[in-house]
Amino acid sequence: MVNLFLAVLSGILFWIGFAPFELWIAPYLGVALLFRTLCEKPFHNRVILALVAGLSFFLPLLHWSSVYVGAIPWLVLAIGESLIFALIGIPRWSRKWESALSFALLFTLIELLRMKAPFGGFGWGRVGFTQIDSINFVFPIIGVTGVSLIVALAALIFTSARKFGAALLIAFLFGNAAINFLVKDLRETNLQITAIQGGVDILGLDFNDRAMRILDRHIQATVRVPETDLYIWPENASDIDPLKNPIANSKVVELINEIDAPLLIGAVETSDLGPKNSSLLFNIRGSLDSRYVKQDLAPFGEYMPMRRLAEAISPYAEQVNDFLPGSKWIKHMANGAPFQSLICFEILDDDHAKDGARGSSFLVAQTNNATFGESSEAAQQLQITRARAAESGREFAVVSTTGFTAHINKQGKVLASLPQFLPDQLTMKIDLVEPERATLAQRLQSWMWALGLIVLFALLRVRLSR
Repeated sequence: MVNLFLAVLSGILFWIGFAPFELWIAPYLGVALLFRTLCEKPFHNRVILALVAGLSFFLPLLHWSSVYVGAIPWLVLAIGESLIFALIGIPRWSRKWESALSFALLFTLIELLRMKAPFGGFGWGRVGFTQIDSINFVFPIIGVTGVSLIVALAALIFTSARKFGAALLIAFLFGNAAINFLVKDLRETNLQITAIQGGVDILGLDFNDRAMRILDRHIQATVRVPETDLYIWPENASDIDPLKNPIANSKVVELINEIDAPLLIGAVETSDLGPKNSSLLFNIRGSLDSRYVKQDLAPFGEYMPMRRLAEAISPYAEQVNDFLPGSKWIKHMANGAPFQSLICFEILDDDHAKDGARGSSFLVAQTNNATFGESSEAAQQLQITRARAAESGREFAVVSTTGFTAHINKQGKVLASLPQFLPDQLTMKIDLVEPERATLAQRLQSWMWALGLIVLFALLRVRLSR
């Protein structure tokens, strides 16, 4: 019973590293406690305890997925993630530094696996996202994956190398404080953006049924701000195709004439083959300048894998239309500065987010959080976006239908944000970077991490076997 309690506690510690708590020290304790719980246990006990820890982590973390579709999809998602998490219980662990280090390597590998599989993966809940307020200075160097590895190294606390592990943690904390104190944020502001949070009439899945009303809300919330170079609307701001629907198009053109500036719209375009989740940039003449179509579609949200089985499990699966994915990155331009829009959950995959950031002077995150009600989903997504800003060394303009709409700087700090659920607009000064500038973290692809982690893990296991 004690071990079960410790497994549950370790999972809870992982969970409270994320919003709404964002207690960054908790995942370190969770890793250390999980390693201690699994040490010197027989195989079936290890797997069960690891599964219990995973369920204690993912069931509360992903509860937002049940807000409007019921418990079954939430349970399927949380249990599926927990089963992958439970792979940490397969090897035998002991209180030796080689075992603790190989535990940290495997923990990080399992996070990469969750990010990639199945159905393109779902990287929500990676512990690297929780450290943006503690060791944000290392994100441009090693990225989210490397930060996850640092957190997992807390397993060393319960070995003969515990002093080394504690010293490593203290060094990072003091290093972060020193850098933040000594290094000034040299800002060269040369782009002004106004983000529009138009809101919805009623939270829920059926907001699309009131698509014209949502479009009108964003038009009403868009007020001209002098010297604004670009206005941006969130994902699903116009679920009526603003290029093909004459009423929607005339409203957009009329608004652009009033604000006298380009407008980036998150829209659903229609086609004979299916809908497309698009980011459309209209110029000051009201015509289309550029179009980016979301490439990394969300399984079970924007397309339905195993449709027959899914529809048998949940009637809401019948409401999911299969969207058409885009085939390539398309850069928008604002006053001569190239930028990329990442649409909703496109920020989850390391490689995808890094590819989008290449060639961009800044980044835009267009998202729609109305389908998750008053849950913690929006705050957790903002936490993830902050990590991506620090990883890429680029500022983010985040715009959401219902919040959080925010301005994130290159260190992952939120400089300004709007309260949730209130229609408003946020004007921000964006610090641009050279488009071709790339951090070391951006150059490190996930396959490089996976290869290195696998080789080191194998060498350590061979050493332990001897």
